[in-house]
Amino acid sequence: MGERPEKFAVYLAALAAFLGFQVLIADGANTFDPYLVSRFARRENLSPLVLLKKISIARAFTCHQFATLIQERLEPLLAPQAYSLVVLLGPSTMFFDEDVPGEEAAFLFRQTLAKINQMAGEKVFFLLSQSRRGINQRRIFLLRELYRMADVVLKLKPAAEDGQIIFTKPPLTLPRPWEVFEEFKRLAGSE
Repeated sequence: MGERPEKFAVYLAALAAFLGFQVLIADGANTFDPYLVSRFARRENLSPLVLLKKISIARAFTCHQFATLIQERLEPLLAPQAYSLVVLLGPSTMFFDEDVPGEEAAFLFRQTLAKINQMAGEKVFFLLSQSRRGINQRRIFLLRELYRMADVVLKLKPAAEDGQIIFTKPPLTLPRPWEVFEEFKRLAGSE
């Protein structure tokens, strides 16, 4: 969560692909920036095209599309023998749409969260990145539900405030493949 968490999430996706994870991105906020992946690749002396080809991305433009993407289309794409990082950019964004009745949006959102919980396991790590910009205050409960479901919640402070990363919900245990996050912390500390 925070001001521009999608940049952080896309950077972590690039790092995960670089480390050999299968990386799948479902973009519900139209915020995926391929230039961040290219920048990461050049920093690691890789061809940007090679790294971008290791990342699969799908965009959703309605909450119904996003729910279908997660509930029906994602699981068959997961490689059973590989560690997978599934990045959800703006997982709540489409559900804030006033054209969708609140009860319907809440029902779809809860079904989507249940499917994420069911898929999350030993080899599948979910990174959900939700900006606080443009939040529908009448549906703020969706963010609370997202927060409750998460194992860890990071709040990103803007660069004007030194670009800090703050744990607002620190990990109690690390049951999933956290190597990506540990590697990110190592790289971030060396810059």
